[in-house]
Amino acid sequence: MDALDLLDRRLLLVTGKGGVGKSTVAGALAVAAARAGRRTILVEVEGRQTFSSLFETAPWDFTEREFRPGLFGLSIDPEASLTEYLSQFYGAQRLTRIVARTPAVEFATQAAPGIKDVLLIGKVKEMERRREPDGRFAYDLVVVDAPPTGRIVNFLAAPDATTELVNVGPVRQQAQTVIDMLTDDARTALILTTLLEEMPVTETVDSITALGDLGVPLGPIMVNRVARPAWDQQAQKVSESLTAEDLAAVLGADRAGTVVEELLGLGAAHRSRLELQERMRARLDEQAALPSVELPFVADAVTAQDVVTELAGVLEEVLDRG
Repeated sequence: MDALDLLDRRLLLVTGKGGVGKSTVAGALAVAAARAGRRTILVEVEGRQTFSSLFETAPWDFTEREFRPGLFGLSIDPEASLTEYLSQFYGAQRLTRIVARTPAVEFATQAAPGIKDVLLIGKVKEMERRREPDGRFAYDLVVVDAPPTGRIVNFLAAPDATTELVNVGPVRQQAQTVIDMLTDDARTALILTTLLEEMPVTETVDSITALGDLGVPLGPIMVNRVARPAWDQQAQKVSESLTAEDLAAVLGADRAGTVVEELLGLGAAHRSRLELQERMRARLDEQAALPSVELPFVADAVTAQDVVTELAGVLEEVLDRG
């Protein structure tokens, strides 16, 4: 799948190793889609209130709220999803709220964690399929800040496991419709987020292998926080041969000492970072076999929301090239 095709999908699931900025990337994708005129909802499924902090809004809950023009937010929790599910299939919403809170139901969801995942993904599917009275889809795009790569396989495999346990009835039907959505490359793409560092790249490559058996379509890899060269090739050669005496002479004797050492250290660290990125970029190209989109390290951002806005602009340019 090419990056230019991303907004042709109806569901984007964003994952990545903890700390690589998957939530920031999910937020940037949602902002870019809304700016492109797609009515978009951004969804979190782990209850961490990441986006209320990121976008400086009131806490998110199970109520869908528009927090930017054309951009909605929702935090899904299993209990609310179960209440809605029971109400949808069995009616009597007040009664289903009571049933959802009974010890037996709580025990079942704790004993079988996959049930929680089915409920969460089921709510995502409901939003992806929901239509307005005039027949239009309620949302053009659903962007989900999915669990990290360490848990994404079990999260996505939960509906399939449910169909093996339950042979008939609405639960199986619900699980099967979720599987149909997750494996439909015209509707869904899973976006892996990484940094150009050893551990995130290793986990990304391993995740691609593990996800292969699930049949979930993989979109382009989002390579986050990419450092750009601070100098051209000629300046690079000069910096590599620059000595403390040379730099002290340029700065003047009164600026020598600690300042010189710090500047030389910064230059060496920057070169080392660029070399690591090149090695990891080559490894991704060789082992991932997926296209990638590089998102820059935003050095001048004052707030996390500034980072999202900057990255959304980069994604807009990428998506507009088609």
